[in-house]
Amino acid sequence: MVVAYILKFRPLIKQKSYNIGVVLFFISLILSGQNKDIDSLRSKRKQFEKEIANANILLTQKGNTRKNYLSELEVINAQIEAQNKVVVSYQDQIEVINQVIRRNKTAIDSLSSELQILRYSYHKLIMEANKQIGSNYNEFMIVFSAHTFSEAYRRFNLMKQYASYRKRQGMVLMDTKNQLDSTIHRNQLILEEKSKTYLTLLGEMDKLKGSVVTKTKYVSDLKKDETWLRREIEKKQKASEELESIITNAISKAANEVDYAFSNFLSAKGNLIWPVAGGVVTSHFGEHNHAVLKGVKVNNNGIDITAAVESEVKCIYEGTVSRVIAIPGYNKAVIVRHGKFLSVYANLAIVNVKTGQVLKSNQSIGEIFASSDDKSGVLHFEIWEENKKTNPLDWLKK
Repeated sequence: MVVAYILKFRPLIKQKSYNIGVVLFFISLILSGQNKDIDSLRSKRKQFEKEIANANILLTQKGNTRKNYLSELEVINAQIEAQNKVVVSYQDQIEVINQVIRRNKTAIDSLSSELQILRYSYHKLIMEANKQIGSNYNEFMIVFSAHTFSEAYRRFNLMKQYASYRKRQGMVLMDTKNQLDSTIHRNQLILEEKSKTYLTLLGEMDKLKGSVVTKTKYVSDLKKDETWLRREIEKKQKASEELESIITNAISKAANEVDYAFSNFLSAKGNLIWPVAGGVVTSHFGEHNHAVLKGVKVNNNGIDITAAVESEVKCIYEGTVSRVIAIPGYNKAVIVRHGKFLSVYANLAIVNVKTGQVLKSNQSIGEIFASSDDKSGVLHFEIWEENKKTNPLDWLKK
């Protein structure tokens, strides 16, 4: 009977259809994961590219003093660092795409194998069924050759189910093929994106070479006046130590108070606004090599952000002004308390707040200091957790 052969091969076809569904499911997961990874890399790259754009704007405002040269060198260093990060970001993205293509190829190979088995099983079903029916019979003859009406009716229903089953299996084959074609097409698009990314990467590397040439010239020029450079380092170190002493005193004073206002500052970690817009980080947290002098280490309790002259400085989070002070080498500084945390804004020319004032996030604190011959200003910025110095870049929004 035809029905016997349908029942014989139907489980095999169903199993292969299920296997194909599993393969397609995993392909969709791979593509979904790949999209998330690439989106994350793109987001990081946008931040680095923004830093490069800010650096380019600052470098158009050239000066001719030693201080201007040193400032420009620090901006160039920041620009090179950002460009290196862009290059690494592109390389990471290419690696992600390559991984996805390799996984997709494995999945597609498996899918093609499953599809071939499904086609063979379906073909064998049809061939066996046709052998049973015979070349001299058709569906109507099978029905009308029955000895009773009930048997004819049963045969009719079975033939009807068989025809419907063949149609469904044909649709499974077509649907699977379409999904396979769609996956191959998506892989081709990924390959195209990879090619474009690679070309962009080459362009970024060319820009990097130009910045390195400029940096070499600046370092050579500044090394001619090493005495002045060492004086600048000593002056900055002394200002840093005095600011640290004032901060630790403020922390000690707060510890002796009954209570200070609670703050959700910690919950905003990684999402705080930048204290100045359009700036470039030109000195990072902790100990690092001097930009010019070999073997000379400098230590930073926070970060230095170089920005355009008269740039407005904003409070990064709601809090209360703890101190407004003047420090030689850092001009004016403002300390804002956020519960057990402190944010510090130093090297201000103008201060718009006073001690005890409650501030909102993004409220103006003042303006960055810059002398008459400076083409840019530098904000020194710190974040403390009680008596512990922390890296401000861990707190600011990327």
